[in-house]
Parts: sequence; structure tokens; C-alpha cells
Amino acid sequence: MKEKIILGVSLFIITFLLSFIVYNLTFTRSYRQERKLKKGKSTKPRKEPMELLLLKNYYKVDISKLKYTGVLRRVAIVSSFDISLIVSIACVTKLGVLQILIACIIIFPVIYVSYWLLAKILNRKIKKLEKKGKKKDADEIDIFYCG
Repeated sequence: MKEKIILGVSLFIITFLLSFIVYNLTFTRSYRQERKLKKGKSTKPRKEPMELLLLKNYYKVDISKLKYTGVLRRVAIVSSFDISLIVSIACVTKLGVLQILIACIIIFPVIYVSYWLLAKILNRKIKKLEKKGKKKDADEIDIFYCG
């Protein structure tokens, strides 16, 4: 029993770290490349990740008031946590078909709840910044500040 718990926790941690690294590299690398294009006065519009479009359109989060790279990191953390949780829960069973069925059943509620919580946190952060009356640029606001 103890070995199964250790194996499950290690699977969760390894999956989280690998998916976070991949998400972080893809989000930040594409954002940095777009910033270089903007410095070269390119008129190509920024392609936003689907997760940010979900936060903007469905949950009504005004991302322009927050630091863009900080929001990307939080999205990477939430997405990595979702993937790790789904993989860890699905790997409890030994049958491959049952694992796929479990993953398909829990994927939408997990994503919905995690992005709902992220939207609540971001909206609370925006309200707190507006209450203080600080008019900062989007680059000066740190999204990881919790004070």
C-alpha cells in the first residue's frame, strides 16, 4: 500500500514538472518571438493561447491589466496541474480502456473548476489593484504578488 502511494505521488510530480516545462517553454518562447517581431515593427497580431481566450471571453478576465508573462505562467501551472491530476487518477486502474474512460469523464470538470478558480483569483487581483487606485503599466504589475 505504501509503495502504491509513493508511486502515485512520484507519477504526479514527474508529470507536473514535465508538462510545466513544456507549457512554460512553448508559451514564453512564442511570446518572446512575438516581442522580437514587434520590435522589428511587424504588424502581425499576437496569437493568444486558447487558455487565455477562455479566460478572456468565458470568464471575463481583463488580462490587459495584469502582467502578460505572469498570466502565462499561471496558466502553465494550472494546465500542468490538470494534466498531472488526470493522469494520476486515470492510472489508478490497470485496464487501458478503463483508464481512457476515466480520463474522458473527469477531464472537463477538472478543467472547468481549475480555470474557474484561476479566473476568480485573477479578478480578485484586478479588483485589489483598482481599489488601491494604482495606475501602473501592465509590465509593472506582478501577478505572483500575494500581499
